[in-house]
Amino acid sequence: MENCRNVIFLILAAMVLFCQVSFADTQGIETITEETVAVALESAPDSYSKEEIDAMFGQIMNSIPEVPTRYTDEEIDEKITLVIKSIPDASGNYTNEEIDNKIVALNNSIPAIPEVYSKEEIKERIRALNDAITTLEIALANIRNSIPAELKWPVKTKKIFTDMRIGIPADISSATK
Repeated sequence: MENCRNVIFLILAAMVLFCQVSFADTQGIETITEETVAVALESAPDSYSKEEIDAMFGQIMNSIPEVPTRYTDEEIDEKITLVIKSIPDASGNYTNEEIDNKIVALNNSIPAIPEVYSKEEIKERIRALNDAITTLEIALANIRNSIPAELKWPVKTKKIFTDMRIGIPADISSATK
């Protein structure tokens, strides 16, 4: 675009120089007619002829590079409008930064998980508890069996032992299940 402006400027400058028309005094000249231009061309002894001027214009026109096919401003504006219309409205969506901040806040809100046992450790502890329960059942059964049902004890002691015996079921294993 700038090359075209330069070429036009050069052509206008050449016309001014070749025609030897003074633009400084424009008050007296209302219009320039073909006759005044012809008189100006004929009156200057060291001026160019019409053929020489045409040859110079030909050289100038040949020196202008050919502009490849391009879009016009209107076509570019239309394409920009189409691209803008094809962009989905993201005003209701979160930005990547907002999503990252929400993820960090969520991760910080999750309480720390205490140390947990593996499945094998849990099974091992259950077995140990079951063994302890069985041992306690046997011990309670032995205690119950060691207290005689009918014994002559003092009244206070007899009540305590009787309550203990009644408190321990006869079949401990069925009572705990």
